[in-house]
Amino acid sequence: MMSDWQIMNAVVSGTQSLRQQCATYLPQEPREDDDAYTTRVKRSVLSPFTLRLIENAAGLVLRRPITVNGDPYWQDFSKNVDGLGSSINEYARRILVSALTYGHSGTMVDFPPGEGIRTLADEIALGRRPYFIPIQAPSIWGWRQETSLPSSQLSQLRIHETAVIPDGDFGETQEDRMRVLYPGRYELYNNEGEVETGTYTLNEIPFVPLYTNRTGMLSSIPPLLDIANLNITHYQRQADLIHALHIAAMPILVLEGWDETDNAGVGVNYALSMQTGNKAYYVGADSSSFNAQQTELSSLEAQMSTLGVTKLLGQKFVAESADAKRIDQAQANSVLSIISMEMESALQMCYNIAAVYVNKTPPQINLDRDFDFYRLLGQDISVIDDLAARGAITNRTFLQILKSGEILPDMIDLDAEMRETEALRQQRREETLGSLDTRPMGSASEERNSGTRATSTRNETQAT
Repeated sequence: MMSDWQIMNAVVSGTQSLRQQCATYLPQEPREDDDAYTTRVKRSVLSPFTLRLIENAAGLVLRRPITVNGDPYWQDFSKNVDGLGSSINEYARRILVSALTYGHSGTMVDFPPGEGIRTLADEIALGRRPYFIPIQAPSIWGWRQETSLPSSQLSQLRIHETAVIPDGDFGETQEDRMRVLYPGRYELYNNEGEVETGTYTLNEIPFVPLYTNRTGMLSSIPPLLDIANLNITHYQRQADLIHALHIAAMPILVLEGWDETDNAGVGVNYALSMQTGNKAYYVGADSSSFNAQQTELSSLEAQMSTLGVTKLLGQKFVAESADAKRIDQAQANSVLSIISMEMESALQMCYNIAAVYVNKTPPQINLDRDFDFYRLLGQDISVIDDLAARGAITNRTFLQILKSGEILPDMIDLDAEMRETEALRQQRREETLGSLDTRPMGSASEERNSGTRATSTRNETQAT
């Protein structure tokens, strides 16, 4: 998988990364001198088509906040799941972007050691709680399974790490390490050998993978690999065009019939005195070649946009029928739904492992499957409001429709809103009844007499 990862890493790392790998992605042309090649590389710029598609797809899957239902402990835990202040929504987006880039990613669920902790108060004071560690696919260097069955659990996992070691009073050095996980224990190695061992209270390896295009256990293909290859081709052609335009912008002065010993100053303040038959003129590049390069760039951009957006988001940039749009949207929703279900399942497993560490019931994790941004219009709200007024739907259903239709914010608590509005209505009813009870007796008698007279008048009118 490393050859695919190198391509994906190149297109998501940006212009500077590609310039550093110019020998691979922008090779030197035959007979091109070093100075000209260096200048051409420095002018090259990568257009981030692939990265934009990855971020858009992740944004659609996580368009609405992740729901965590369960013990209040998990509500507080979800505000900082990695020990660095990241909420569950921020963390989920991070591992999803990595999985969309490389085909899969993972999460290691860890728990601080408990030396010196005897009571719950000690644990709270030290902030001892589970935390999630994001693992990118290129950092997973090897694994083994208990049996040859595809569903068999991992019996060994090898993860590459980089540690920063203090060097002297102010210096630092980076050290490559390999963390080897087994069920219930781990080993840590550097280039010189084993440096640390330990145990943990689980009978399985606390690692949860997240796939976006799975081919096997911890094996996958980047879902946007085709777009990444087109993106690199676009980078190369654009670099050629930028360099050619710079060269062509400065035409070459040609002097015919001049001897090498002749001195000629060229500029707006100079004039050339020539003998009969001599010529002076500029030679410029033919603009038709630039038009051909620009046409090819536009074609590559259209391919990336159409292929990438249709593949993940189901949107096209050409006119199509309503039925075709519905089919495309259904296909896109199915792709995003699969990714969303994989994400939901992975997060649920992470919380399950964390629950074992703290001996609590795990919460229920839910991701919204509404990937389309659709805001209710005024006439839609009027129809729904009429249904609620006639009792055809409940108030909760009415509020839920407004929330799904982007009218009410996602953060609103429908249960709390209904309790508060019901309490307000009850208060108004009590105030109304109280105002009727405090009116003078004469007013009530006059109202009753008035009612009697009105009834008598209606009866007489009907009789007539």
